[in-house]
Amino acid sequence: MAVLRSAVLALGLALLVAACRVDTSVHVEVEDAGSGTVTVVFNADAVAVSRVPELAGGLIFDDAQAAGWAVEGPLFRADGGVQIRAVKRFESAGQLPQVLEELAGKDVIFTGVVLEQTRSFAETSYRFQASINPTPPLDDFSDDALAAIFEGQPFGRPLQDLIAEAGTPEDSLGFEFLLTMLDADEAFSASSLAFGVEGELEEEMVALPPAVDGSTATWWFSYGDQPVNVSASTMLSDTLAPLWLNIARVAGIAFGAVLLGVGVAKLVALLRAPRGRGRRATRRRQQRAAAREAEASRPRKRLLRLLVVDVHGVIVRPTDPREGLLLPVILGENPDIDPELIRDRHRMLVLGRLTAEEFWSDLGLGPIGRDVETRYLSSFKLVPGLHPFLDRVASRSLPVAAVGNQPREWGLRLRRMAELEDSVSSWLVSGDVGAVLPERSLFEATRRVMSVDLYDCLYLSSVPEYLDAASDMGMATGYFAASPEDVQETEHTLIRGYDDILRGRSTGT
Repeated sequence: MAVLRSAVLALGLALLVAACRVDTSVHVEVEDAGSGTVTVVFNADAVAVSRVPELAGGLIFDDAQAAGWAVEGPLFRADGGVQIRAVKRFESAGQLPQVLEELAGKDVIFTGVVLEQTRSFAETSYRFQASINPTPPLDDFSDDALAAIFEGQPFGRPLQDLIAEAGTPEDSLGFEFLLTMLDADEAFSASSLAFGVEGELEEEMVALPPAVDGSTATWWFSYGDQPVNVSASTMLSDTLAPLWLNIARVAGIAFGAVLLGVGVAKLVALLRAPRGRGRRATRRRQQRAAAREAEASRPRKRLLRLLVVDVHGVIVRPTDPREGLLLPVILGENPDIDPELIRDRHRMLVLGRLTAEEFWSDLGLGPIGRDVETRYLSSFKLVPGLHPFLDRVASRSLPVAAVGNQPREWGLRLRRMAELEDSVSSWLVSGDVGAVLPERSLFEATRRVMSVDLYDCLYLSSVPEYLDAASDMGMATGYFAASPEDVQETEHTLIRGYDDILRGRSTGT
C-alpha cells in the first residue's frame, strides 16, 4: 500500500502544471541486527508551491501516520520552497521491502529489495540489493477519484496535454537514493549496473559507480533514466572473540604441558624406584588408610553435655495427664461432655492448632475455662526428689532441658508453678513445634536450641516408646520409674527415681 501517494501526487501535479523543480531523497540506514530507518525527503521549489498551494499545508498524511511514518512538514525553506520529511523504522531485515513499498506502491520504484545478515565466528556481514526505477509511469501516481471525476483522465486532464504545456519532466524531477550500512568504512563497498545507458547497447549492463563517503553510498537519478540494479555490502568484526579464542588455545597448551610434565615425573619416579619399594609403599598407604577408617568407625567416647527429661512422669505426675487428670477434672465440672470430644480437642490443643480459649469454648466451658485450667494444672504433683536433684545437677554445670506433649501456654504456666524457670534451661513442648512425642521434632528442636550433639545427651522418660525414638537418634536413654508400680519391661537402663541417681545407682532390667 502506497501510504505516501498523496504527497507524490501533489508533487507530480506541481511538476506537470509548470516548469518547476521537485526532488525526492530516500535514505536507508541499516543498524545492528538488521534493523534501521527509512527517511524520505520531498523538496519542492517556490514555483511548485505557487502552482500547487496544497504543498504549503493542504496535504493529508493520516494513512502514512497510521502506518507508522513520522511526518514533518511542510517546512518552509528560505527560497520559498517547502520540504516534507517522513521517517519510519524497520525492526528486521525482512521488514525493509515492505517499508519501501509504502513509498509509491509495489514494484513502482523499488523492486527485488533484499537485506541479508549473515553471522559467522567473530564476523557479521550485511548485503543489500535492489532494482530502482527512477522513471516510473506517471499514471502510477494518479488519483482514482480524480480519474473517475474527469472521465478517466488520471490527472484531471490528458497527460499529453499537460506535458505539451509544461515540457518533459526529465529536467524537473530528481531522485536520490542513499544507503548507510553501519560503521565499517574499510569493509563497505557499493556498486550498480544499468541497462541501455546512452551510447551503449540496450541489452548490455553498464557499471555506474555510486558516490561513497565512509559507509554511505549515494545514487542520483533524473526522470527518464533507465532502471538500475544497486548493491552494497559490509562486514563487522568482533575483536574480542579471536582474543578469547587465542587465550583459550594458550591455556589449553599450558594445561597439556602441565599434564605431560606430571606424567613424565611419575614415570621417572617409577623407573628410579628400587624393585619392591613401590609395593612396600603401597602396602603402607593401604595400612594407614585402614587404620584411619577403623578409627573413624570406632564409637567415640560419649560426653554427657545435656540432660533431657520428659515433663510428664519425670518432672510431674501423672505420666498420662489427659486420661489421669484432664478428663476427671473436666467431667467433674460437666459430666455431660463427651470424653471423645475432650480427647479430640486436646489432641489439637497439644499440636498448637487450638488456643486454650478455643479449647474451653469448644467444650462449652468458655466462661469458666480459665478456672478449670488452673485447677487442672494445680493438680500435678512434682516427682519426689526433683529439686534436690536439679540442685545437684546445677552444681556440676550440667544443663537440663524439658520436653513434653502439652500446649505452650500450659507448659509455661506449669514451669512457673513448679518454680523451674532457673533450674531448667530449655522447656520445649509439642505446642511449640507442632509435633508430639515420640516424633523426632522435639528432640531435634532441643538440639538446635541447646547447640549440642544428641550423642552427648541423656534422655529420661517413663514412656518406653519415647525412649526408643530417642535411642534411634543416638541419645543415651534411661527408663525413669518413680515408684515400683511404674516399672515396665524395657531394654533401656532402669532408673528408680531421683534417689537412685543421687546415690549413684541404676539397675538394668
